[in-house]
Amino acid sequence: MITIRNIKKCYKLNRENIEVLKGVSLHLQKGQLIFLLGESGCGKSTLLNIIGGLDYADDGEYTFNSINVREFNEKEWARLRREKIGFVFQSFNLIPHLSALENVEMSMILLGLSKEERKRRAIELLNTVGLGDKLDYLPNQLSGGQKQRVAIARALANDPDIILADEPTGALDSENSMHIMEILKRISQQGKIVLVVTHSQELTSYADRVIRMRDGEIIEDEHALVTEEIGDVYEDSVASKGKKLDLLTTLKLSFRNIKNKKWRNILTAIGASIGIFGLSIIMALGNGVKDKLSSSIDEATAKSSLSVANEQFAVLNENDIARLGEIKGVRDIYPYNPFQISIKTKEGNKATSSAESLAPRKYAEIIYGKKYIVTGKFPNDQRDEIVIPERIAKKLFKDSAEAIGKNVSLVVQLMSLKEIYPTVNVHATVVGVVKNNSIPLLDTVGISYGLSQKIMKESIGNSTSALSFTIIPSSINDIDLLKSKIKQMGYKVQTDEESQNEINEYISLASIALGMLSGISLIVSSIMIGIVLYVSVLERTREIGILKALGAFRSDIRRIFVTEGMLIGIIGGAFGVLGSIAVGKAANYMIITFMKKSSLDIFQFSFVQTVLLIIFSGLLGILASFVPANKAAKQPAVEALRHE
Repeated sequence: MITIRNIKKCYKLNRENIEVLKGVSLHLQKGQLIFLLGESGCGKSTLLNIIGGLDYADDGEYTFNSINVREFNEKEWARLRREKIGFVFQSFNLIPHLSALENVEMSMILLGLSKEERKRRAIELLNTVGLGDKLDYLPNQLSGGQKQRVAIARALANDPDIILADEPTGALDSENSMHIMEILKRISQQGKIVLVVTHSQELTSYADRVIRMRDGEIIEDEHALVTEEIGDVYEDSVASKGKKLDLLTTLKLSFRNIKNKKWRNILTAIGASIGIFGLSIIMALGNGVKDKLSSSIDEATAKSSLSVANEQFAVLNENDIARLGEIKGVRDIYPYNPFQISIKTKEGNKATSSAESLAPRKYAEIIYGKKYIVTGKFPNDQRDEIVIPERIAKKLFKDSAEAIGKNVSLVVQLMSLKEIYPTVNVHATVVGVVKNNSIPLLDTVGISYGLSQKIMKESIGNSTSALSFTIIPSSINDIDLLKSKIKQMGYKVQTDEESQNEINEYISLASIALGMLSGISLIVSSIMIGIVLYVSVLERTREIGILKALGAFRSDIRRIFVTEGMLIGIIGGAFGVLGSIAVGKAANYMIITFMKKSSLDIFQFSFVQTVLLIIFSGLLGILASFVPANKAAKQPAVEALRHE
C-alpha cells in the first residue's frame, strides 16, 4: 500500500545541518494499527508528516499504491490528502468557529460532495464516535476526549486509505485514551492503515505492529501476522480535479471570523468608511447643485436667449451694443450686471445678498416665468424698484405681504472678476417677493432695468455699460447662426443651457479635487484593512495548517482571506454611504427649516452611485487583502500546524 525507501531529511539550525531522518525504509499495509514509537526528537513526527505530504523528504523514494508521489507538487499532495489521507492530532486542531458537524463536513466540502450527502455522512460519523447529541457544539464546549472523537470523525469523512495520528492520546486522561485507541483499532479492522505516532508504551497492546525509532532510524519493527490487503488499488485519483471551496463556504468561514473578532472588524470598517463617506457626500452635493441648476434653467427657457461678454471679462459699452445690434436676427439687447447688495429698512433691519439687473418688463415673464413672483409684481423699468426673495422678506419684515410697498436703503457694488468697483448708495421700493429657489435669481435681489442703469452710471460713469448683454433673437431658429456670427466678432457667447453645462464642469472638477482628498482616506483605510487581515493571518495560522492538512489548495486559503477583506470593505462602504445619507438628510432638513426653502435638497443621493460606492469599497478591501492572503496561502502546512 505505502512504501518508503531510504528517506532522508535534514533541517538547518544556525547554519548547521541537523539530520532528522537517516535513510528510513518502511512498508505499510491495510488492516493494521501501527505504532511508531520513540522518544521526543527521534524523527517519528517528521516521518509521519512526510507520509502525509505535510513535509517533504530531501532524498529517497515514496510510493502510494504503486504511484510515485515523491515528486508530487503542493497541489497534487493537496488532492491526495483530501481523497486518501486522514489526520488526527494531539491538539485536536478543530476550527474553533465551526461546530462539530461543520468541522467534520469541511473535508467533504473540499472533496465536492453535495450538502445533503456531507451532512448525512457527518451525522453518521459523529453518531459512530458517540457524539450524535453534540452536533452543534463548538470546540470550546467539548471536553478533550470529545474533541478528539470529532477529529477522528473528520479524518474518516472522505473514507481515506490511511489515518495518520500524531500523539492522539497525548492530551487525554487514561480513560479517554483507551476509548480513542478502541476507535482507532476498529478503524484499522475495517481495512485501513492507522499509523499512530507516540512515545507512550502503555497502549502498545492495541497495536498490530510496533515500530521503534531512535535518532532518525528504525531500530526495531515488531510484525504481527499480516492478512491479505483489503480494498481497491489507488487508481491515480490525483489526476482528478477535486473541488475548490465553494463561494457559500468561503463566505461562511470569512463571516464567522469577522463575527468572532467583531469589534476589531467593526472599528476597521468604520475607519474604512471615512473615505467612502466623503465621496458620497461630495457626489450628493454635486447631484443637488446640478439638479437645481438644471431645473431652474429649464424654467428660464434655456435656449431662448444668448449671453454675450468680452473674452477678457471687461466692461462692454454702447459701441458693443451698436455692433451687436447690426447683426441680422437680433431682436433686442439689454444689459446684465451682477451686484452685491446690502439692504436696510427704516426700522434698522439689515440683510445682505447677491443681486442682478432684471430684464425689461416686456421680457420678464418670458425669461423668468409666470410663477417667478410669489407676491406683488414685476418692477417698472423706469422706477427705482426691486423684488426680494422670500427668505430676505421674512428677515427684514414679518412676512412677504408686509414687504410690498416698503422703501429701503441699498448699498450696491458691481461684482467683477477683473476689477473692484466702488459702492453706490440708492433708495428703492420693494414691489415683489420671489421664490427662494427661482433661477436666474436664486436667492438674489432683482433690480429694475432703470435702477440698474442708475447704479452703473454712478459706479462706472456710463449707464449703458454692462459686464454682459442678453440678446433676444428674432427666432429661436436663429440661435446657432447668431452664436457663430458673434463669436467671429471676438465675443464670448453662450445660451443659458451652455452656461449651466460650464458650471456643471466646474462643479465636476471641484468634486474630483475634493474626491482626491477623500482618496487619501481611502488609501489609509485600505492599509488599515491590510494590517487587520495580516494580524488575522497570524492569529489563524493553525487554522490555515488544518485546512491544508484536509486538502485545501493555496487558492482556497487565498480566497478565504480575500473574501474577508471584501466583506470588511463592503461593511465599511455601507457604513460610509449610510452615514453620508444621514448627514445629508439632516443638512437638507436644517436648510429647509432655517432657510425656509421647502424644496431645496442640496444633498441628493443616487441609488446607483450608492451601490457603486459600496462595490468600490469592496474592491478596495480585495486589493488590501492581497498581501496577507498570499502570505496565508504560502504558509507551509507543517509549520502552520506547529504554530501556537
